[in-house]
Amino acid sequence: MALQRNSRLSNADLAKAVGLSPSPCLRRVRRLEKGGFIRGYGATLNRRAVGFGVTAFARLQVEWPRAKTLREELAQLPQVMACYILTGESGVLVEIVAPDLAEYSKFLFNVLYNVSGVRGVQSSVLLECVKDGTPMPLETPEPKRHSAKRR
Repeated sequence: MALQRNSRLSNADLAKAVGLSPSPCLRRVRRLEKGGFIRGYGATLNRRAVGFGVTAFARLQVEWPRAKTLREELAQLPQVMACYILTGESGVLVEIVAPDLAEYSKFLFNVLYNVSGVRGVQSSVLLECVKDGTPMPLETPEPKRHSAKRR
């Protein structure tokens, strides 16, 4: 979890934080990288500060037989921050950034509605982000189980 909170930790600082010496710590990190547990490292940018004042969530109604390339098309759009295939009516939830509402509107009508298999879009615009970019709860204790008393 220390590396999730601060990926810029030096190996020596990480080793200290997790109670290992530097060599075994580095071997463990390399093993986690190679095993696909650590997908990458990067900076988290402030969306508003870099010019993206609007974050919207679009629920897409999809014609699945026609949506064979939907995943690939959505993955190629730089405005799409995340894309989730869901159960239920909507089927797909897409997180999108735009400089402003006018640009989001253009993206919606000129791009999103033209993605293969999209037959409808229902949008919600983010007003406030309460929690984002949280580390995986790897150190969370197991919930206590209550045993049933027999009479």
